[in-house]
Amino acid sequence: MHVIRFRKIEGSLKIRVDNAEDLWALQRILFQDDVVKSESMRRFRPSEGDEGEMKEVVITLRVEKTELDRNALALRVTGKIVDGRPLEYVKLNTYHTLGIGVHDVVEITKKSWPNYILNVIKEAVEDTKKPRLAVVLLDDEKALPAYVLGYGVEFLNEVYSKLSKRMKPKDFEEQKEKYFKNVIEVISNFNTDTVIVAGPGFTREDIKKYIEEKGFSGKIGKRLIYERASDTERTGMYELIRSESVENAMVKGRLRGEFKTMEEFLSALNVGKAGYGLDRVREAVENYEADRVLVNDSVLGDPEVQKTLSEAEEHKIRIIIINSSGEAGVQLHGFKDIAFT
Repeated sequence: MHVIRFRKIEGSLKIRVDNAEDLWALQRILFQDDVVKSESMRRFRPSEGDEGEMKEVVITLRVEKTELDRNALALRVTGKIVDGRPLEYVKLNTYHTLGIGVHDVVEITKKSWPNYILNVIKEAVEDTKKPRLAVVLLDDEKALPAYVLGYGVEFLNEVYSKLSKRMKPKDFEEQKEKYFKNVIEVISNFNTDTVIVAGPGFTREDIKKYIEEKGFSGKIGKRLIYERASDTERTGMYELIRSESVENAMVKGRLRGEFKTMEEFLSALNVGKAGYGLDRVREAVENYEADRVLVNDSVLGDPEVQKTLSEAEEHKIRIIIINSSGEAGVQLHGFKDIAFT
C-alpha cells in the first residue's frame, strides 16, 4: 500500500492499492458512514427505457457495507452516492458499488482516525516493502533466486552450475555438489523463514534428496517447500508466484504471528491473567489490568468496541487486530471477538 496523502484535520486519507493483501487491510478499516471516493464505471441512460452506455466516473459514496471478493481480487464497497463527476452521469442519493482493485487509488474520509486504525495502514505500507517469501528456481544449468515483495518480485544474482555432459562422471558429481552447496548458501542467506524451491526437471528432487541425506535441513534454518515450475526464467517465476501454493505460503507466514498471540492469550487465561468479552475487557482497560487487547477485525465497526479501544489507546495499551477469517480469528470469535492479556 502506498499513502499518497493524509490530512488529519480534514479526516481524509488517499492511498493506492498495491496488492491483494491491501484490499484485506482496506476492508478492516472501512466502517458504516465512512466516505469513500474512487473511479468507477456507471451506466448512463439519457432517457427512460434506453439501454444506455457505461461511462467512466469518479464516485463519492457513504459506506453501508463492504465485501471482499477473493476470486475477482476486488473489494466491493456499497453505499449511497453523495457526490460525483461528471455530474450529468451521476445520480445523487442512489446506491452504487465501487469495485476497488489492485493499483486503484482510493480516498477515505472518517470523522476520526484512531491510532489502531492508522497502524493497520502503516503495517500495510511496511509489508509492501518487506520480503514475504523467497523462491529459488533451478535446473541443471542455473538457479534463479528472488524475493516476493508486496509490490512485485526482486530478482537476485543467478547461480550457474557449470555442469557439462563432456565431464568425466567423477568431475560431474563433484561440480554438481559444488552447485548444490552454492544454492544452499543462497537459501540460508535469505531474509525469510520460508523458501520455495522449484524447477522443471529432476534437479529439484535431486537437491531435496541431497539436503536431506547430507543433514542440511536443520542447518539451513528455513521451511522448504518444493514445487514444480515450467522453467527457470523470469516468466517461470511470475507463473509460480501466481500459483495457489505460493499464496498459501504467504498467508500462513502472515498468520503465524496471530497464532502465537492466541497461544499466549490461552496460556495467560489458564493462570487467571487474561479475560475476554467486551464488558470484561472494558473493565480491565479502565483498571489498567491489560497490557494488550486482542480484537477481531470483524467487530472494529462496533461503536462500543471503538469506545473501548480508544480508551485503551489513551492508557497506552497495545491493540492487536486479528484476521477474523483466519483460524486464530475463528478461535478468538469463541471468546466473543475481544480479549486482553
